[in-house]
Amino acid sequence: MRQLHGHMISTWPLAATGRLIAALSLLTMLVILSACNSGSLTEGLQSAAGPQPSQSVGNQPGNVSGGTATLDGAATNPAGQAGQQTAALPAGNSVTFLPVSNAPQTAVTNLARSIRSEAQKQGVPVVASVQQGAAYQVKGYFSALEDGSGTLLVYVWDILDRNNKRVYRINGQEQAGGRSSDPWAAVTPQMLDRVAQSTMAQLKSWLSTR
Repeated sequence: MRQLHGHMISTWPLAATGRLIAALSLLTMLVILSACNSGSLTEGLQSAAGPQPSQSVGNQPGNVSGGTATLDGAATNPAGQAGQQTAALPAGNSVTFLPVSNAPQTAVTNLARSIRSEAQKQGVPVVASVQQGAAYQVKGYFSALEDGSGTLLVYVWDILDRNNKRVYRINGQEQAGGRSSDPWAAVTPQMLDRVAQSTMAQLKSWLSTR
């Protein structure tokens, strides 16, 4: 930071700022394009990069089948974890997760696992679909890119009502020190854990006002 005429001016490198703006612009474009191609509801989180809708989805929490990481029963608190769970939201505020765009299946699987854990801890009810009682649908858009000497993970979650109308948006970013020819290779499970924690905290805060 430096001072100019009594005002503090940020010295963030222009190149890094440009990359962040470009990433956010790309995500906005992807959101718009995806909104024009609404797909069917899915159980849990699925990578839109390679969906396999013809394959069955398992019914047990955490099961991965046909490229789909399910979130069935994510709001159910397993035995022995009662002390970790905060006050649960009413079932009328339940959500379902739609396919995640622009993320590899490995990352989606890890993210689904983290979101299940956070849903249990924070008491956010997650069900398989609108038909099974979800009041809102959560659609995610992700982008990983090089940022100076590290990797930047940018994400956007659109919260849709039962009629696929956007009613809220959550966005954020995570920074990694490592670099790779494939930016997604530098995205760690710990980064996805933080994405899930921030996402579910913001989602619960918003749902509690509905």
